[in-house]
Formats: sequence, structure tokens, C-alpha cells
Amino acid sequence: MHEATIARYAFDIINETIDNLSNLKGKKVKKIVFGNGKPYTVMVESFELYFSELVKGTRLEGAILEYERSEQIGFFVSTIEVEE
Repeated sequence: MHEATIARYAFDIINETIDNLSNLKGKKVKKIVFGNGKPYTVMVESFELYFSELVKGTRLEGAILEYERSEQIGFFVSTIEVEE
């Protein structure tokens, strides 16, 4: 159930990042890459369920979500790609 909290945190971080970087401001997100580091405690399917509800009607809706295994600890936003 902690995936709901992680989804909200990721949603907030992505929006804050976009709002604070002038080259990303106002652009629609097309792809988000998440790092899933050890221990692998985030259930991707559950995370996507919560995240997909949060992004409805926002610039993140429709973005491709990808996941990379990482040697870093935790679950984190690795890359944000926006439309040109």
C-alpha cells in the first residue's frame, strides 16, 4: 500500500522539477524513467495503478513509464522527457 504514497511523491517531484526548469516549463511529459534500487520493494503494477489516477488531466497523462534496476538504494525519478 505504500505505493500510493510513493506515487504521490513522484508526481509532486516531477511537477516541481518541470516548474523549476525553464527549458521544461509548460511542456507535456512524454516519458518518465524510474530507478528501482535495492531493496526492490516497490511493486510496479501497484505503483502504476496509483500514478495513473494522479496524472489524469495533467501534463503527465499519457507519458510512457519505464523502470530500470539500479544499484542505488530506493525508488527514484531517473529521467523526464518532454515534447519539443
